[in-house]
Amino acid sequence: MQFAGKSCFILLLIVLANPVESEPGSGALRTNRVEATIERFSSLPGSAPETVTVVLESRGRRDLSADIAANGGILRHRSGFAHEIRIPASQLQVFLRRFPPDVLARLPYPHSVESITGQGVAVTGAADMHTLANDGSNTRIGVIDLGFSKLSDAQNSGDLPGNLTITDYTGNGSGGGNHGTNVSEIVHDMAPGAELYLARIGSLIQLEQAVDDMIAAGVSVINHSVAWFGVAFYDGSGKLCEITETAENNGILWVNAAGNYRSKHYQATFTDNNGRHDFATGQPYNTVSLSANKTASIILNWDDYASPSVDYDLFLYDGNPDAGGNLVAQSTDNQSAGPQQFRFPPLEIIDYTPATAGTYYIVVEKSGGTSANLPLALFSPNANLGVQTRASSISQPADCDAVLAVGATNVSNDSPRSFSSEGPTTDGRNKPDLSGPDGVKTSLSNSFTGTSGAAPHVAGAAALLQAQNPELSIAQIRDALTTSAEDVSASGYDLRTGHGRLSLDADNDGINHDHDNCPVTADPDQTDVDGDGEGNPCDADDDNDGLPDAEESQIGSNPLVADSDGDGLSDGFEAAYDGTAGTYKPGQDLNPVSVDTDGDGFNDDIELSYNSNPLAQSETPASGDLNEDGAINAADVALAQQISLGVLEPSGLQSMRGDVAPEVDGIPVPDGTINAADVLLIETIALE
Repeated sequence: MQFAGKSCFILLLIVLANPVESEPGSGALRTNRVEATIERFSSLPGSAPETVTVVLESRGRRDLSADIAANGGILRHRSGFAHEIRIPASQLQVFLRRFPPDVLARLPYPHSVESITGQGVAVTGAADMHTLANDGSNTRIGVIDLGFSKLSDAQNSGDLPGNLTITDYTGNGSGGGNHGTNVSEIVHDMAPGAELYLARIGSLIQLEQAVDDMIAAGVSVINHSVAWFGVAFYDGSGKLCEITETAENNGILWVNAAGNYRSKHYQATFTDNNGRHDFATGQPYNTVSLSANKTASIILNWDDYASPSVDYDLFLYDGNPDAGGNLVAQSTDNQSAGPQQFRFPPLEIIDYTPATAGTYYIVVEKSGGTSANLPLALFSPNANLGVQTRASSISQPADCDAVLAVGATNVSNDSPRSFSSEGPTTDGRNKPDLSGPDGVKTSLSNSFTGTSGAAPHVAGAAALLQAQNPELSIAQIRDALTTSAEDVSASGYDLRTGHGRLSLDADNDGINHDHDNCPVTADPDQTDVDGDGEGNPCDADDDNDGLPDAEESQIGSNPLVADSDGDGLSDGFEAAYDGTAGTYKPGQDLNPVSVDTDGDGFNDDIELSYNSNPLAQSETPASGDLNEDGAINAADVALAQQISLGVLEPSGLQSMRGDVAPEVDGIPVPDGTINAADVLLIETIALE
């Protein structure tokens, strides 16, 4: 018996045939499964749909296309021997009973987008690539998502290009929410020159067909910000990983959101407490806080895919089951009874919409099968669990080897997001691979938050690397992305952020964007003479003296020394003496490579100190006015006499003012001392 609340995301594995007489009871079991399937469809929220979607799989490896058409079904997609069909709901019961025992039926696997939440372009170093004229041109990026609503709005605003290629594999149009549109905008921001191929899917078969079509179209990067549940035990196996491997084998780098399930996941080996699993010592239940009138999913699967032999059931109560709580929903598919081909996979799912908000209780029971206690995983994609296992919360297909799994860091401060799924995988492999910024703005969201927003930054970056060097292999691109990543958490690789937050090395000098003082010109030595944070190769004024390097090269001054002639005046100051900065003009500016521009024997800095014109040879600090009263008179003569006789120790100013002899063509030529010749000359000037 199934309680209402189990949705179309539920994985079913049912036999669709007439009873097998040789096996007592199997006919009733199989008939009940057909009836249960119909019940599940009819109990979906709202009115029963006019048509329903079912997946038929032939264990006999047969093409069922003709049989499907003959019995009134519409074949929408096919993958190997799995057929996705649509059938009027009113015909479902009769339709299912017309197939032989080797045909199994299920609903599409459960899946969900990461939660929605251009700053990332600058943060990741993509802007450096754009500066170098690399915008991802000649690359093709596929975005496979669950909905692309408001595409035209994003195109009209210029946030998405007009030449999009979009394919709807669901048959319902390109709507389905803004998630894929937001993802596509970020991809486009990162690699605006790349061609975008968008695919709306709603099932695993549709996903596989979309990938096949993208392979044929020459797509080189796929972004998939979608999480799937129940296909495998999050250990890198199963159909999803086969699809990603196919993509990789055909030259496609698959980038996937790691998931937002760090607080929404629990994992342990079944521990028996009177038939119920002990989530904590003596606590045979977990809790989840649910909101009123909002559907929440609870997904249980266990490590028994090869040959299902243990039967666990999933129950939800509105209160403590040991204290009178009421059972409100359950999932009790049979994984252990009957022949192998009649069993359900190791998966139980509840979709429940509570009328009242509150704390609900999750119970896992062992109802049959072998005595083995197996590892199990519990996800609640819509709500936090009371008892959590943050490790191994990576969703599928982020757990696959062929996938670059991306966690999320806050774009504003680089802190790892608390919700970002944490590794390792259930079989102990390191995931995620790296992280990307989230919380960025799109035309449809002020803050697109989650690993969904982080992954497209990496996908766009991969396209930029491919455009930069088309010869790079997928392995080399992965290595480039992870090697240059910025360490933002624990030192080295960690299971929260992987190798770090995406940080490109646009100029290939071995220094990522976060630390490169010259991000668009190779500078492995990171030289920065003036210490202004801008490396010499891209610093127009290496010594920060105000005179550009190019001008210094022309006049012969040293671009790495602020004061080339050592006169105490910077090259830029001397070149700007006429009031015009950045250019040296002889006769108007002081000479940056001469300590005495006018050649009067007094250094430029000395002349400036004593208000003498360093450009006029006839004007020097040696005026004879020792007391600086503005006149040369007897007082100055007396001071000069005392100094020349050794009676008075002159000040620096007096030494400069009084050293007026010898005089050549009316210009003092200082000899470094005040003597009788100087006294005589000062007397002559005073008597004039």
